[in-house]
Amino acid sequence: MLQGARVRLRALEPADVDTIWQWHHDHEFHLLDGWLYPASRKQVVDFIEAASDPSFQNLWLGIETEDAALIGYATLKRARPEHRSAEFGIAIERGHWNAGYGTDATRTILRFAFIEMGLHRVELGVLDTNARAQRVYEKCGFQVEGRARESRFRDGRWHDTIRMSILAHEFAALDSPAP
Repeated sequence: MLQGARVRLRALEPADVDTIWQWHHDHEFHLLDGWLYPASRKQVVDFIEAASDPSFQNLWLGIETEDAALIGYATLKRARPEHRSAEFGIAIERGHWNAGYGTDATRTILRFAFIEMGLHRVELGVLDTNARAQRVYEKCGFQVEGRARESRFRDGRWHDTIRMSILAHEFAALDSPAP
Protein backbone atom coordinates (compact mmCIF):
# COMPACT_ATOMS: atom_id res chain seq x y z
CA MET A 1 0.00 0.00 0.00
CA LEU A 2 1.25 3.48 -0.88
CA GLN A 3 0.35 6.28 1.50
CA GLY A 4 -0.26 9.82 0.28
CA ALA A 5 -1.31 12.86 2.29
CA ARG A 6 -5.04 12.24 1.69
CA VAL A 7 -5.23 8.91 -0.13
CA ARG A 8 -3.89 5.37 -0.05
CA LEU A 9 -3.09 3.43 -3.22
CA ARG A 10 -3.60 -0.31 -3.00
CA ALA A 11 -4.00 -3.35 -5.21
CA LEU A 12 -7.40 -3.82 -6.82
CA GLU A 13 -9.34 -6.74 -5.34
CA PRO A 14 -12.30 -8.91 -6.39
CA ALA A 15 -14.44 -7.07 -3.82
CA ASP A 16 -13.97 -3.89 -5.92
CA VAL A 17 -15.83 -5.27 -8.95
CA ASP A 18 -19.28 -3.86 -8.17
CA THR A 19 -17.95 -0.40 -7.30
CA ILE A 20 -15.88 -0.16 -10.48
CA TRP A 21 -18.71 -1.58 -12.57
CA GLN A 22 -21.02 1.17 -11.27
CA TRP A 23 -18.49 3.87 -12.19
CA HIS A 24 -18.54 2.63 -15.76
CA HIS A 25 -22.22 3.53 -16.02
CA ASP A 26 -21.20 7.21 -15.77
CA HIS A 27 -20.48 8.44 -19.30
CA GLU A 28 -17.83 10.95 -18.16
CA PHE A 29 -16.03 8.39 -16.01
CA HIS A 30 -15.61 5.78 -18.70
CA LEU A 31 -14.49 8.44 -21.19
CA LEU A 32 -11.82 9.60 -18.72
CA ASP A 33 -10.81 6.01 -18.16
CA GLY A 34 -10.45 5.38 -21.88
CA TRP A 35 -13.22 2.79 -22.23
CA LEU A 36 -15.38 3.92 -25.12
CA TYR A 37 -18.47 2.08 -23.89
CA PRO A 38 -19.74 1.21 -20.40
CA ALA A 39 -18.10 -1.98 -19.17
CA SER A 40 -19.99 -5.16 -18.46
CA ARG A 41 -19.58 -6.71 -15.03
CA LYS A 42 -17.63 -9.59 -16.63
CA GLN A 43 -15.23 -7.12 -18.28
CA VAL A 44 -14.54 -5.55 -14.88
CA VAL A 45 -14.01 -9.00 -13.29
CA ASP A 46 -11.60 -9.93 -16.11
CA PHE A 47 -9.80 -6.58 -15.78
CA ILE A 48 -9.26 -6.98 -12.02
CA GLU A 49 -8.09 -10.58 -12.46
CA ALA A 50 -5.61 -9.50 -15.14
CA ALA A 51 -4.41 -6.54 -13.04
CA SER A 52 -3.58 -8.87 -10.14
CA ASP A 53 -1.56 -11.26 -12.34
CA PRO A 54 2.17 -10.78 -11.61
CA SER A 55 2.98 -11.17 -15.34
CA PHE A 56 0.62 -8.29 -16.24
CA GLN A 57 2.68 -5.44 -17.71
CA ASN A 58 0.68 -2.60 -16.15
CA LEU A 59 0.41 -1.49 -12.52
CA TRP A 60 -3.18 -0.70 -11.48
CA LEU A 61 -3.85 0.65 -7.98
CA GLY A 62 -7.12 1.52 -6.30
CA ILE A 63 -7.39 4.99 -4.75
CA GLU A 64 -8.88 5.05 -1.25
CA THR A 65 -9.78 7.98 0.97
CA GLU A 66 -8.71 8.14 4.62
CA ASP A 67 -11.93 6.29 5.59
CA ALA A 68 -11.08 3.40 3.18
CA ALA A 69 -13.67 4.32 0.52
CA LEU A 70 -12.55 3.29 -2.98
CA ILE A 71 -12.93 6.39 -5.17
CA GLY A 72 -10.91 5.58 -8.29
CA TYR A 73 -7.77 4.03 -9.64
CA ALA A 74 -4.41 5.03 -11.05
CA THR A 75 -2.12 3.17 -13.41
CA LEU A 76 1.39 3.04 -14.75
CA LYS A 77 1.04 1.39 -18.15
CA ARG A 78 3.74 -0.09 -20.31
CA ALA A 79 6.41 0.36 -17.65
CA ARG A 80 9.48 -0.42 -19.73
CA PRO A 81 12.54 -1.24 -17.60
CA GLU A 82 14.87 -0.89 -20.59
CA HIS A 83 13.65 2.67 -21.17
CA ARG A 84 12.77 3.39 -17.52
CA SER A 85 9.50 4.99 -18.60
CA ALA A 86 5.74 4.44 -18.21
CA GLU A 87 2.43 6.01 -19.14
CA PHE A 88 0.27 7.37 -16.31
CA GLY A 89 -3.51 7.25 -16.13
CA ILE A 90 -6.05 8.07 -13.45
CA ALA A 91 -9.82 7.99 -13.07
CA ILE A 92 -11.77 9.20 -10.04
CA GLU A 93 -15.47 8.75 -9.36
CA ARG A 94 -17.38 11.96 -10.10
CA GLY A 95 -18.53 12.55 -6.50
CA HIS A 96 -14.89 13.03 -5.46
CA TRP A 97 -13.76 15.48 -8.13
CA ASN A 98 -12.30 18.85 -7.12
CA ALA A 99 -11.35 17.68 -3.62
CA GLY A 100 -7.58 17.24 -4.09
CA TYR A 101 -7.67 13.44 -4.29
CA GLY A 102 -6.43 13.34 -7.88
CA THR A 103 -3.48 15.60 -7.11
CA ASP A 104 -2.49 13.55 -4.06
CA ALA A 105 -2.90 10.23 -5.90
CA THR A 106 -0.83 11.53 -8.83
CA ARG A 107 1.99 12.71 -6.56
CA THR A 108 1.90 9.44 -4.62
CA ILE A 109 2.19 7.23 -7.69
CA LEU A 110 4.90 9.49 -9.17
CA ARG A 111 6.91 9.18 -5.95
CA PHE A 112 6.62 5.39 -6.25
CA ALA A 113 7.49 5.44 -9.98
CA PHE A 114 10.62 7.52 -9.58
CA ILE A 115 11.94 6.40 -6.19
CA GLU A 116 10.87 2.75 -5.90
CA MET A 117 10.68 1.70 -9.55
CA GLY A 118 13.63 3.84 -10.65
CA LEU A 119 11.80 5.26 -13.65
CA HIS A 120 13.25 8.23 -15.48
CA ARG A 121 10.13 9.45 -17.31
CA VAL A 122 6.35 9.28 -16.89
CA GLU A 123 4.10 10.48 -19.69
CA LEU A 124 0.39 10.81 -20.35
CA GLY A 125 -2.21 11.94 -22.84
CA VAL A 126 -5.18 14.09 -21.83
CA LEU A 127 -8.07 15.36 -23.94
CA ASP A 128 -7.91 19.05 -24.75
CA THR A 129 -11.36 19.49 -23.17
CA ASN A 130 -10.26 18.15 -19.77
CA ALA A 131 -8.92 21.38 -18.25
CA ARG A 132 -9.36 20.07 -14.69
CA ALA A 133 -6.99 17.15 -15.31
CA GLN A 134 -4.50 19.37 -17.14
CA ARG A 135 -4.32 21.66 -14.08
CA VAL A 136 -3.70 18.66 -11.79
CA TYR A 137 -0.92 17.37 -14.04
CA GLU A 138 0.75 20.79 -14.28
CA LYS A 139 0.50 21.20 -10.49
CA CYS A 140 2.30 17.84 -10.16
CA GLY A 141 5.09 18.94 -12.52
CA PHE A 142 4.05 17.53 -15.89
CA GLN A 143 5.02 19.67 -18.86
CA VAL A 144 3.26 19.86 -22.22
CA GLU A 145 5.28 18.21 -24.97
CA GLY A 146 2.87 18.44 -27.84
CA ARG A 147 -0.56 17.92 -29.27
CA ALA A 148 -1.94 15.03 -31.27
CA ARG A 149 -4.48 16.82 -33.44
CA GLU A 150 -7.97 15.30 -33.73
CA SER A 151 -6.76 12.01 -32.29
CA ARG A 152 -9.88 11.05 -30.29
CA PHE A 153 -13.52 10.98 -31.37
CA ARG A 154 -15.82 11.60 -28.41
CA ASP A 155 -19.38 12.85 -28.14
CA GLY A 156 -19.76 13.32 -31.86
CA ARG A 157 -16.65 15.38 -32.56
CA TRP A 158 -12.86 15.18 -32.81
CA HIS A 159 -10.62 16.20 -29.91
CA ASP A 160 -6.91 16.84 -29.63
CA THR A 161 -4.83 14.85 -27.15
CA ILE A 162 -2.35 16.93 -25.15
CA ARG A 163 0.86 14.94 -24.54
CA MET A 164 2.59 15.69 -21.24
CA SER A 165 5.52 14.23 -19.30
CA ILE A 166 7.61 14.61 -16.19
CA LEU A 167 11.19 13.47 -15.60
CA ALA A 168 12.59 12.07 -12.36
CA HIS A 169 14.82 15.09 -11.63
CA GLU A 170 11.88 17.48 -12.23
CA PHE A 171 9.71 15.57 -9.78
CA ALA A 172 12.54 15.39 -7.22
CA ALA A 173 12.89 19.19 -7.34
CA LEU A 174 9.15 19.62 -6.72
CA ASP A 175 8.85 16.86 -4.12
CA SER A 176 11.77 18.02 -1.97
CA PRO A 177 10.91 19.88 1.22
CA ALA A 178 11.79 23.56 1.06
CA PRO A 179 14.99 24.52 2.94
